[in-house]
Amino acid sequence: MPPTPPNPPADRGNWPPGSLVAQLTEAQRTALLDAGTAITFADDDALVRQGDAGDWVYVLLSGLVKISVAAEKSSETNETTVAVRSRGDLIGEFAVLDGAPRIATARAVGVVGAIRISSARFATFGEQYPEAQATITRSLVDKLRASTRRHVAERTWGARERIAQVLYDLAAAYGERTANGTVVIPLPITQQELGQLAGVAVSTTERILGELRNEGVIATRYREVAVRDMGSLDSLRFP
Repeated sequence: MPPTPPNPPADRGNWPPGSLVAQLTEAQRTALLDAGTAITFADDDALVRQGDAGDWVYVLLSGLVKISVAAEKSSETNETTVAVRSRGDLIGEFAVLDGAPRIATARAVGVVGAIRISSARFATFGEQYPEAQATITRSLVDKLRASTRRHVAERTWGARERIAQVLYDLAAAYGERTANGTVVIPLPITQQELGQLAGVAVSTTERILGELRNEGVIATRYREVAVRDMGSLDSLRFP
């Protein structure tokens, strides 16, 4: 059996400000986390699989989860990364809420800690905390808006603007600000995955990241990006 991760801190400030859990009140947050069971996923484990029934939702406590969609093309299955989720985010709520099959696969990148909540207990939570259910609905709308922006950007904006938008969104949602004002994105995302999120070829992604490094907007290390100038990055992304 994998080890059970420690209980998450109750302090709202310890949750990424862009996450769902950060938007809940302390009572709502405690009730949501108490509604399920702690579970740990190893690297590349699937939390949910595209096409499966929606029996569970997960609240992420730690680690990174990559959301990908597979499209059948001849005899090959191609997966494209369409989103990432991390601490404080909800996974799998679409299928639980509408009863349709899962629309994507969610895989752990490294070790991931989560709370697994059955569809029945998730529904009970929503009934007991209708204001929290409204917050979850707003979170769903935000995800749909982000998906719509991504599709529009792929058809309208250049590669540089799309890469800037992805970096800005990741920094705003998960970034950790250091003493010198740099915002570190603590997510182990490859350049290929960044490109997939932006709808940009990996060779173009590498070139644009190099330009942003030379301009002093970002700094990069293996699977880590630090934004040195959020203002400049904001000005580069699409409106």
